[in-house]
Amino acid sequence: MLRRAADETPDRPALIVHQGTPEEGARFLASRWPGARAVSDPERRLFRAIGLERASAGQVLGLGVWREALKNVRHGIGKPMGDPMLLAGSYVLDGGEVVAAAPAENVATAPDLEELYDIAAARESGLV
Repeated sequence: MLRRAADETPDRPALIVHQGTPEEGARFLASRWPGARAVSDPERRLFRAIGLERASAGQVLGLGVWREALKNVRHGIGKPMGDPMLLAGSYVLDGGEVVAAAPAENVATAPDLEELYDIAAARESGLV
């Protein structure tokens, strides 16, 4: 989903921030998205700075999470990098400022990137 959004909006390049080492990130992305721009943050400083939190039991064990997990099992389950309980998020930044945010609701949440870009575009045009 992120790769498709990045390909469709080359004027808004994607940056993946992961919890692994640079080597772990490179290995993970080599087969999934070789051209991805990525930053290693094993100490999770950026994650804390933007307020991402650890998942609660309901955010890990809820019915919707299991449904998504079963749909995605075909991609394989590897060894997690960093804290697997840390919730993810997607953000649109402009000049170092977060202009649109979509923190994950649970461990299976995938952000609506089009909605994020729409929010950012509305802000740029003065509508928000």
